[in-house]
Amino acid sequence: MMQNYPQELALIKNVLRQNPEGMSVTDIAKALNKNKNTTGRYLDILLISGHVDMRTYGMAKVFTLSQRVPLSAVLSYSKDLIMVLDKDSRITDINDNFLNLLHLTRKDAMGKNLTYLKSPGIDVHELINSLVTTPSEERESILSFQVQETGERIFKQKSIPTVFDDGARGVTIILSDVTGEILRERELRDREERFRMMAENIQDGLLILENGENTFVNNRFAEITGYSFEELCTMDPLAIIAPEDRGVMGPILEFRTKPQQGLFEFQASIRRKDGIYRHVYVRITGLRHENVMYHFIIMTDVTELVAKDAALFESEQRFRMMAENIQDGLMIIENEQFVYSNSRLTEISEYSLEELRTMNTHDLITPEEYQKMMGLLKKSMTCTGPPAAFQSWILCKNGEKRCIYGHINSVRHNEIVSTYITMTDVTAFALREQELLDQISRLEKRK
Repeated sequence: MMQNYPQELALIKNVLRQNPEGMSVTDIAKALNKNKNTTGRYLDILLISGHVDMRTYGMAKVFTLSQRVPLSAVLSYSKDLIMVLDKDSRITDINDNFLNLLHLTRKDAMGKNLTYLKSPGIDVHELINSLVTTPSEERESILSFQVQETGERIFKQKSIPTVFDDGARGVTIILSDVTGEILRERELRDREERFRMMAENIQDGLLILENGENTFVNNRFAEITGYSFEELCTMDPLAIIAPEDRGVMGPILEFRTKPQQGLFEFQASIRRKDGIYRHVYVRITGLRHENVMYHFIIMTDVTELVAKDAALFESEQRFRMMAENIQDGLMIIENEQFVYSNSRLTEISEYSLEELRTMNTHDLITPEEYQKMMGLLKKSMTCTGPPAAFQSWILCKNGEKRCIYGHINSVRHNEIVSTYITMTDVTAFALREQELLDQISRLEKRK
C-alpha cells in the first residue's frame, strides 16, 4: 500500500482541508476507512515535510492542514539568494538572484550537481568549499568570494535542513548580502586601529570621557600620573591635581558638568601615585555628538620646561642684580637692536630706558666722536677681535657733555650677535686732566 503513498497523502490532506478545526489519527483513519497505524505513518511523512501541523491535547494528537507559503513565492520575492539542494547536492530549485550571481540561466543550473557548475562570473569552487550543504541542524556562517565585476562579495549563509514532499531530505541555502555592512565594520576597525596607533605614540597623555565615564586612556597618561589603566578608568583624573593648585578646579568642574563645547586649558602641579610632583599643561576639549558628550583630556608633562624656565629666570634675576648694582653704565644690543640698559646709564645720560630704546645713536654721541664710535661698534659686531676700549663725550638730555670711558665686546650665539657696551663716567677726571693741560700750555707760553 505504501507504493501509492502520494495518492494516499493527497487523500489525507483533502480530509483535513474539509475539517479545518483538526482531526485525530483515529478520526482520519475512519474517514478514509484505513488502518490506524498506516494512517499514522502517512501523517508522519506529512508532518516531516511540513504539510500538516500537530497540536497535543493531553494524550490526544490533533492534526491540521499547514498554512504553507509556496516555495516558488518565497524564491521570487525574497531579496536573498536561495538555492535548494537534494541529498546528492543537485539543484532542485534556485531563485533569480542566485542565478544572476552565478551568471547562469535556470536551464544551466536546474538538476545539476553543485560541484559541476561552471560560472563565468565567480569561482564556484570557492563558493562550494564555503557552503555547508549537509547540515544536521540549521547553521549560519559568513563566507566571501571574488566576483569578476564587483570584487569581494560577503554573505551571511544560512543552511536549513529541508524535507521534500516525498519525505526525502535536502538542504536550503540562503545567502544574505552583507558586503556593505562588513566593509563598513572593517573600515571602522581600521579607523579605530589608526586612532589607537596615533594615541599610543604621541608624547601627550590622552584620556577620553563619554558622558562623564572614562572610556579610553593611553600609555603616556599612565606614565605621567603613575596610575594603571584600571585605576584611571575608575577614578576622576582631575583628582590628582596637587592641593595647592585646586583653585583651578572650579572652572574645570563647571566646564565638564555643563553640556558645552569648546576648549579649556590650564597649568598645574599633579601628585603622582608615588607621591612625586610633576608640572603639567592640560587641555580639555568638549564635543557633543548625537546624545554623547565627549571630553578629551590632553596632558603634557612640562616639568623639565618649568625647571628650565625657573633656572633661566633665576639666572636673569642674578644678571639684573649684578647689572643694576655695578657702578658702570651697561647697554646691550642684539642684532643692532637696543634691548637693555641699566639704571646707571640712565643716571649718566639722564635719558630713561624708553628714550634710550627709541633714540638714534648720533643723538647721544657728539658729532666729532660719532664716526669713531660707529667704526669700533661695527668692527666689534664681526666677533673677530678682542674687546675694544674707547673714550668719548656724550650729549646728556640736559645738554651737558659728559666724558665716558668704556669697552665694546660682541659674542655670537646661533643667529644672534649680542654687543655689550660698558661705560664709566670719567668727566671729572677728564676735566681735571684738561685743566692741567691748559695750565701747562699757559706756562709754556710765558717762557
